[in-house]
Amino acid sequence: MKIIMRKKLFLSSAGALLLAIILTTAVAMDAQWLNSLDNLFIQHRIPDISYLTVFAGATATFATIGPMLVIFSVLAIFLLRINYKGLAVWGLGNLFLTSGVGYLLKQLLQRTRPDQVQYIARSSYSFPSGHSLLIMTFICSLFLIYFFRERKLPIFLKLVLILLGITIAGGRLYLGVHYFSDILTGLFLGAGLTFGTAGLFYPYLQQSSPRLARTRKSAFSTWQKVLLSAIAVLVVLVSGASVFALKFYHSSQKMADSMYSPIERTGKLKSPEATEPMSILILGIANDAKRKTDFRANTIMVATLNNQTKETTLVSIPRDSFVEIVGADYQDKINHAHSIGGSEMIMNTVEKFLDIPIHHYVSVNMDGLQTLVDAVGGVTVDNDFAFSAEGIDYPKGKQHLNGWEALQYSRMRYEDPTGDYGRQGRQREVMELLINKILSTKSIFSYQKILDGIGENGKTDLTFDQMQKILTGYHSCLTKIDSQQVQGEGFTGDGVTGEEGISYQKIPQEEVDRVKELLHKQLDIEDK
Repeated sequence: MKIIMRKKLFLSSAGALLLAIILTTAVAMDAQWLNSLDNLFIQHRIPDISYLTVFAGATATFATIGPMLVIFSVLAIFLLRINYKGLAVWGLGNLFLTSGVGYLLKQLLQRTRPDQVQYIARSSYSFPSGHSLLIMTFICSLFLIYFFRERKLPIFLKLVLILLGITIAGGRLYLGVHYFSDILTGLFLGAGLTFGTAGLFYPYLQQSSPRLARTRKSAFSTWQKVLLSAIAVLVVLVSGASVFALKFYHSSQKMADSMYSPIERTGKLKSPEATEPMSILILGIANDAKRKTDFRANTIMVATLNNQTKETTLVSIPRDSFVEIVGADYQDKINHAHSIGGSEMIMNTVEKFLDIPIHHYVSVNMDGLQTLVDAVGGVTVDNDFAFSAEGIDYPKGKQHLNGWEALQYSRMRYEDPTGDYGRQGRQREVMELLINKILSTKSIFSYQKILDGIGENGKTDLTFDQMQKILTGYHSCLTKIDSQQVQGEGFTGDGVTGEEGISYQKIPQEEVDRVKELLHKQLDIEDK
């Protein structure tokens, strides 16, 4: 009878966990059938009823880690007093395991909340529903505690538990803070882990009974328990890593697809192999949510990645540089090339100006910079002098900035004694800090925000496969960055050389030659 019951626990656990894995995989792959199911429940939501919203929100607080920890602790004390030590330890341990697995999945998948209006606003990740996970863990644990104590669960208590589960799980759906699949996965995961741990430690829990403890020896030796526990932990870790890899791959591909904006260039260069140097034109476009039609490239940087020197060179070009605009047959500010002819024209213009090949481009608008800085938790800059911008005071020295503060820090130029060159220096500083943070292990738990920030606000001619190649083949180059500045001399247009009354930057030939030599060396170009 006992063997049969243990098998039932394992079968129940396997079935519930299998369903949870199927749903998790479907969420990671953004499966159409699951989206249709989730949308079905979203479209048929009950309209907001004030008293029902208050009730659903208040009831949900029962199934949070704080109250659950108190409830399981009280249960553990009660079980210890009546000599059920095994059940007491298992109950608390299983609570920590299920909540830990649920938290890990939230961070790995980073699924955002449903887009529709939430009756009670929530901003954390959506999958799986922690409330559903905890309430199912509580219900199953209580059933099992009664079973191992060889007591029948009172019918009244059964009804209360079932009603509580329906109320909390249904309340999450009504409030619009979770998808149906979030809730279902939480329920399956809670049941699967609880039944699974009970089956794994079945002999130990059986012997929690004072009567059985006196008549039977342990079915598992200490080393067997350690081995089984290690295997269980390993399975959880491997499964979590697999789900993360699957989700990251899918999210990256989705980001790449949304950014992909190929250009038609005459004599377009072939993307280099990982063993060959590569150049990428990085553009910061002036437009944002407020200035939607301003397509000037206010930030222009050429990045060269060289696997032989294990170095990345980042060269800032003044946006007011007076150069030949390739394809327009006249000279103007270099940043106007993007306004006139987009990425193609500014790539051709930079190629002609510096006499180097530009293999690819990446452009990000101002909203993208702000979002990226927030996604990595802010950046710590070292400010050279005190100034104010957009009502924000920036004292001299090191300070931590959020997205909005970093954006204004990198845009200010009127209070800078070196004008636009000072601004370019701060832009390179923020760019380097961003690259370092994105490449750090800490960013792994913010990858979804990072990918969303780039995908919604950026454009590139790099395909998903080419992005993968850069991250894997050129990763070592990104750890060492050499920042350079193209230095010019200011002049005012007279109607013959430049538009009358407009400020420009003339780049002396010797400065152009200096930068050319530097970039030619990084790109392994032989000077003629």
